[in-house]
Amino acid sequence: MSRSNGSGPSGSAMMQTYAVTVPPSVGPGQQFQASLDGQLTMVIVPHGSGPNSTLHVQIPARPSSVQKYAVTIPNGVHANGRFQANLGGQLVWLVCPPNMGPGKQMLVDASSAASNGPTKTWPPPIGVPQEMDGGAPRSRPPPGPGTQRGSRAPSPHAAEQAPPPPPSPGNDVPEYFLCPITGCLMRQPAMTPDGVTYDYDAIVEWLQQKQTDPSTNQPLSPEQLCPNRTVRSMIEDFIAKGPDFLMKA
Repeated sequence: MSRSNGSGPSGSAMMQTYAVTVPPSVGPGQQFQASLDGQLTMVIVPHGSGPNSTLHVQIPARPSSVQKYAVTIPNGVHANGRFQANLGGQLVWLVCPPNMGPGKQMLVDASSAASNGPTKTWPPPIGVPQEMDGGAPRSRPPPGPGTQRGSRAPSPHAAEQAPPPPPSPGNDVPEYFLCPITGCLMRQPAMTPDGVTYDYDAIVEWLQQKQTDPSTNQPLSPEQLCPNRTVRSMIEDFIAKGPDFLMKA
């Protein structure tokens, strides 16, 4: 089984490309969950693809070192509904994220599950089509203080690693969809308390080295990050519909 790795500029993660077959019941604009080398990933079927077609998607070569639990949403629980789950031997209350429902899997921060505060849940990261990143991250200097950048569905399917197809010209990705650290289309948009959005793996790697917010230089920890569901929803539409996604219903 072959594997395609690619490295980006300083501060960006190594990427791996996977060939994923779209399930028979999933059409353009729809989503399905896949296990890519053990990483739970949300795959979006772009316009022009459909059932049984093969997509080449990219994810970071290594999962974030911040532990997360994969939790299956029970039957009868829908968006914003509450349910209990056993996380590492601890019974906690969870809330089903928007656009998810019974049988889907979501990610839960282990640190928030162990605390007395609200448990933080994350949708699975997006498997970005290779052509939308142009095959490699864009070179971009890390943000500094004062920087204002930042911005269904069958059960999970296994995916097979495969060499990527020949590079094709990248789409015109809106600037606010790109991580200020890596310059890549964000797979799991995470927002800081100051409202700046980064890709989750990139900001966590930054914080493990520096422990400060890259935009303000103030102390910051991964536990303070929250999912930016608005930006994520727009990225999903962009992948599904293309650059003119705002013009399509």
